[in-house]
Amino acid sequence: MEKNSKNFDKNAKANKKVGRNLFFSTAILAFVLLMAIIGNLQVSNQDGVFGNGTYINGQSVSGYTVEKASQVVSNQMKEQIDGISIQIMYKDKIWKFNQDDFEVDGAVQQVVQNAYNTYHYGNPNSKAEKVSNSNILSSLTSSQNSVYNVSLKSTFKNFDEKIGEIVKEIETEPVNATVKFDPNSDNMFEVVEGKNGIKVDTEKLYLDLENQFLKTKDIKVYVNTSSVEPEINQSYFDNKLNLMSKFSTTLKGSQEGRRHNVDYALKKFNGKVIKAGEKVSFNEVTGPQTLEGGYKTAIVILNGKFVNGVGGGICQASTTLYNALVLANLEIDEVHKHTLPVGYVELSLDAMVSEGYADMVFTNNSQDDIYIKTYTSEEEATVEIYGNSLPDGITVKRVAVFIGNIPHNGDKIQVDTAGEYTDKVLYKGEYYRVKYPREGYEAKAYKETFKDGKMISKEEIRHEKYQPIDGLIIE
Repeated sequence: MEKNSKNFDKNAKANKKVGRNLFFSTAILAFVLLMAIIGNLQVSNQDGVFGNGTYINGQSVSGYTVEKASQVVSNQMKEQIDGISIQIMYKDKIWKFNQDDFEVDGAVQQVVQNAYNTYHYGNPNSKAEKVSNSNILSSLTSSQNSVYNVSLKSTFKNFDEKIGEIVKEIETEPVNATVKFDPNSDNMFEVVEGKNGIKVDTEKLYLDLENQFLKTKDIKVYVNTSSVEPEINQSYFDNKLNLMSKFSTTLKGSQEGRRHNVDYALKKFNGKVIKAGEKVSFNEVTGPQTLEGGYKTAIVILNGKFVNGVGGGICQASTTLYNALVLANLEIDEVHKHTLPVGYVELSLDAMVSEGYADMVFTNNSQDDIYIKTYTSEEEATVEIYGNSLPDGITVKRVAVFIGNIPHNGDKIQVDTAGEYTDKVLYKGEYYRVKYPREGYEAKAYKETFKDGKMISKEEIRHEKYQPIDGLIIE
């Protein structure tokens, strides 16, 4: 037991001695490394100068101030661009530049300053004058040199503008496929094929220029491009030129002037293309609704009676178009009834117009253009609307529902004190009927939607009351 105890004390003393030696060795090594780092900091981090291993365009600027480095690099750059030739080629076109297109000093000064900021502060835009020891230590212990290059882009005066001009000359926008619409032709729609555009690979163009600039004075680069397809190609129109609706009204018994006015107003819409989301006013398209505007005198409804007036028949044109729009499921923004029922359409489905007073306005609320075709014959006036037809199996119907009569108040007798009707009545007791009393009417119109023959919705679109008209007798 006594022998073992002595051995233990001996081992303990030896371990303490080794520990002390290791501690002192580590401390000495740390001190030596610290002195080395401090020495390097003193050498490499002098205020306003580049550290060791810093190169700009292959030129060492270690220990130089920004001003000195700028002079050195500028001289080197002048030599580098002396006699330089740049050719940018695309197909049979060549754009040439030489040293006369360069300006060196200003660009180099900025690049050198950025390199200095990057080296010392890690940020080319930094305005800091001092940095932490940890950043310096990281830079000093890096195994790589700090290498910067003045790019051709920085050297070449108006470089971006010149490249931009070249790009603009080469690039073309893609051209969408379009439709030529001639409603009077047997082949109403002609789809004009679109064209691909050209896009310059500017990133590769810059990279190729820069890579050659570092190696040679005789720079030749080819412009790489890619094809850009149009957003709308021919197949886009495959299902967008179908007949959406067709509606006709009768012209039987109409006077020549009235026929002319219906045809003339509808022709204003024939061949018209309405863009998606576009709002259209009937009066704006067909006006002015005057003799000077091309219309003739015909029977019109005025203050509850039929009289001769300019533009009689225009309302039949607007009514025919209105009903075709309803069947095409397009949005009606404004519509008006007549004061009297008309014979060419059901109650509550007429569309009276009067310039400056009443209009028929609609919006193409579909996602695509619509195309309008109109025509008249001896028998009827017709409007056809083409576009992206309703989904398969979907149809729209318009329905007029008669609600009832509105009684009139009989005749009103009016004495001709002003002598307006002296050619009809001269003495008291003589009478002349100006108009007969008429009952009024109340009706509703609905838009019914069907899928595969089964009604899926019914929407009330009109509720109209045609007021009764009292008779008028002149005494």
